[in-house]
Amino acid sequence: MNPPSLEALKGRRILLLSPHADDVAYSIGGIVARLATQADILLMTVFGRSGWALPQALCAESADAVSAVREQEDRAYCARRRIDYALLPCPDSFLMGYDEATELSAAAAADDPRTADIVKLIGDAVARLLPHIVLAPCGLGGHVDHQIVRLAADALERVEVLYYEDLPYSAGLPLAELDRQLSAQGLVPKVTADIEIVLEGKCADMWGYRSQTSEATIAEMLLHAGRVGKGGARYAERLWCRVN
Repeated sequence: MNPPSLEALKGRRILLLSPHADDVAYSIGGIVARLATQADILLMTVFGRSGWALPQALCAESADAVSAVREQEDRAYCARRRIDYALLPCPDSFLMGYDEATELSAAAAADDPRTADIVKLIGDAVARLLPHIVLAPCGLGGHVDHQIVRLAADALERVEVLYYEDLPYSAGLPLAELDRQLSAQGLVPKVTADIEIVLEGKCADMWGYRSQTSEATIAEMLLHAGRVGKGGARYAERLWCRVN
């Protein structure tokens, strides 16, 4: 039997935790598009300080310049979807000196000097905002920034937390292995949402993050949404919850 749809999220106050500008649009942009007019949604980007961008010319500029572009893209996305926006000024892994290999080491989050402060920042934000539901990354792929936000979400109490499958990292895992990893973490599927009706809009939203998006990113999203949707919708996104 397929997990329930989005009905239980409608009319709720929802906090979206996005490690970087683009993660929510990539990973659950279809769910956001479907819920935007039927729930009270706030997107909070955690690592608001960044020095990385896909275009080499932008990546060669200062962290202030890159961060400004990424924030502008984030704000434009939220404006299009008519959801609220907040930004935490935490430095991302690029600014902390990680490279492409070391930033994908899941074990790094426990020893990262940012972790304790970010866990507290997110905990304080949840206590202040009082959302009914928090949507957070699973941390698939092991990116240290995603893992830090996952640790913060796991530490939350007295609020329902659902976890989304991080794109593009989830697309790089065989679906059976992805399911095995999340099941081993004590997670079970909670929601499978049909996104076919909003798929074109999701792709447009992803392209709105011009500093990050490529044709390959779109293809990875479509691949994953297509395989998740098999047996029900043609394209879908999933949310997971803790067993206990």
